[in-house]
Amino acid sequence: MKPEAIIIGRSEIDFTTFLGVAVKVLGHSPGTAGDASGKRLADATRFLGCLAAMRDSRAPAELVPKYLNHVSFSILLVATDQDMLDILECVSSMAFVTAETTVRGVLVAVVTGTLAQWKSAVLSGSTSDTEPVVRFVFNRIHGLFCDEGLNVWLDFRRREAPDQATYYLEDKRGR
Repeated sequence: MKPEAIIIGRSEIDFTTFLGVAVKVLGHSPGTAGDASGKRLADATRFLGCLAAMRDSRAPAELVPKYLNHVSFSILLVATDQDMLDILECVSSMAFVTAETTVRGVLVAVVTGTLAQWKSAVLSGSTSDTEPVVRFVFNRIHGLFCDEGLNVWLDFRRREAPDQATYYLEDKRGR
């Protein structure tokens, strides 16, 4: 069975309230850079840019690593029993719920963590030490976040794994 990973939950930000209060107490809108960028930003990216702009009104609307703990995501995972155990080892710092399914030997799980935790889990699950099926799941999760405009792995490069179906994430800085 091919495992699956799907983002099913995202932090919901009340921008109207947040920006309304921020303008009154800061004297500027922390959303200005995001609004002026002309890009369609994911709410998480926009919010992280706003957090940076609270401290520096000239901060660009981008993913700021030190604020990644301020947004959370839930991912639905489906995998065989053994694969799920290996997957859950990579997300052990996050909250999760598992259940057996009507398909024998298959588990379903919902895992919830911050963007910082997902960054770490994807790195942990995308190494040469992980089983190819586990790496496949974390490559999929990596792609899901990148598709949302949340590529927090810019310091890492993709290197094709020997199975030619998955890839490793290697630190560009040589760490």
